[in-house]
Amino acid sequence: MKKFLIAIPVLLAGVLYWALAQTAPAALATLFPPGALVYLEARDFSTLLAGWDSSAEKRAWLQSANYQEFSRSRLFLRLHDAQSEFAAAAGVPPDYALVSSIAGGNSALAIYNIGELQFLYITHLASARAMATALWNARGHYQTRHAGGVDYYVKEDAASHRVAAFAYAGDLLIVATKEDLIAGALQLLEHPGASLVSEGWFSNANQAAPAGANDLRLVYDLNRLRATPHFRSYWIQRNASALAEFSSGLADLEFARGEIRERRVLLRANPATAPDESATGPLLAAAPEDAGFYRAWLNPSAEQARRLIEEKIFSATPAPAIPNNGAPAVVTTADAGTEQDLETRIDEAPIRDDRVAAAFQALQERLAPVKLTGMLQVEKTHAGDVFAGTDSAIVLLASADWDANAIRAAFAQAAGSLWSVDGMGALDGLAKINVAVAGRWLIAGNSPDLVKEILARRNRPAVPGADYAAEWRHARELPDFERITRLIDFPQIPPADPNGAREPMFYSENLAGLGRVLGRVESAGIAVHDAGAMLRESVIYRMAP
Repeated sequence: MKKFLIAIPVLLAGVLYWALAQTAPAALATLFPPGALVYLEARDFSTLLAGWDSSAEKRAWLQSANYQEFSRSRLFLRLHDAQSEFAAAAGVPPDYALVSSIAGGNSALAIYNIGELQFLYITHLASARAMATALWNARGHYQTRHAGGVDYYVKEDAASHRVAAFAYAGDLLIVATKEDLIAGALQLLEHPGASLVSEGWFSNANQAAPAGANDLRLVYDLNRLRATPHFRSYWIQRNASALAEFSSGLADLEFARGEIRERRVLLRANPATAPDESATGPLLAAAPEDAGFYRAWLNPSAEQARRLIEEKIFSATPAPAIPNNGAPAVVTTADAGTEQDLETRIDEAPIRDDRVAAAFQALQERLAPVKLTGMLQVEKTHAGDVFAGTDSAIVLLASADWDANAIRAAFAQAAGSLWSVDGMGALDGLAKINVAVAGRWLIAGNSPDLVKEILARRNRPAVPGADYAAEWRHARELPDFERITRLIDFPQIPPADPNGAREPMFYSENLAGLGRVLGRVESAGIAVHDAGAMLRESVIYRMAP
């Protein structure tokens, strides 16, 4: 799980710093042969790379426990092996010195095979810089071939069968890991023809591109990506099946003063009916300005609402776990078990504990027949000298007025079943549940102040609604979050080995460390709009100076 989560900063840092580049029109895409899975284009790759190299984020990332853990992961080691194989084929190491030397202005990269890392890279680079690169100087060790009226150079490593090929035509430096790709690009340069631009998924995504400046453009073929085992294995969200309704996607990034704006489009294979998103407008307006995190849904199900109340207000059930399809780890201990295992019966099913389901049965019965038009979750952390925790509230907006007495009775039954003996002390005891009902508004929380604050804000003018919207106020929450994670990990910190090293603690060093690496991010917000034929998502990262 750790190795899965620590890949997040690699991708997020890439998104943030690719956004420093400024994209030119997609003329370079006409030079890429068909068949790519992912296409990425930026205007000034050289400036982008220099910005990342001199950034505080890079220094913090390389010194973090996350990076140390990631450097021991299977993904990192596989990438290192591929890097070594490419170095053997190219005759020069693909290190930062090489990458910075071939980083030109307007640049594009297309990946044709994820597993074999087959790519084509084209960049506008002045001839003086191109001729000074280690790659160009090593061309004497390559075979010289010809395509599109231009010489290109190709070399294959006999052991790994990795291929390195490059050419320089006009002011374009072209680098590829497959000879067909570089020959195809040179032919398209001489005689324009069927290229990546002519493929339906690519053209449809570009036609749906959102208005506004785009400093970086990423286009991807979801149909083919989902079919690759590498995407299913390494895709961080682990929701490949949820992407089945989409055929392709596009993301534009714009770097503005103090903000990074990302605009995404996900095209549906079969268009749906666009919903009325106005119901979430009043809920978003009711979210307090000092909330550390909030998110709102349109038309949630009763099951979603009940589970969120169980998890966040009653702390009765954990959040749904990410499905794990990997094989179990091998136990390396010398003994095969203990004598206590002999007392474990294997001829009968284990006892089922359905107390939680029974406790929330009345609440489920009250929610099931109600049409929920929107749901809001609000959280803020608090950490004192001794205790630390999170204040949470769930707001349910119904299409008609709630039955206040019935709802309070359902909450009292849940609390009585979970926390008290014979139903006594249900809503008011060591643990408290605060419930407020006002017309179509139902507010439940573990903090009376938070419930009252949301209740007082319910009549504010509505803001534009969304199918889904959320915001995380990173700068506000990070100090309390770090303290909470230290309290969680403190009793479990293992002793160091003789060299003073130990496995990083997941909460206080991996998760909190990632927060420190991204310390310049003040907040991140997202709004998702369902247009029927596509989803449009807008993400804004607000950055400190």
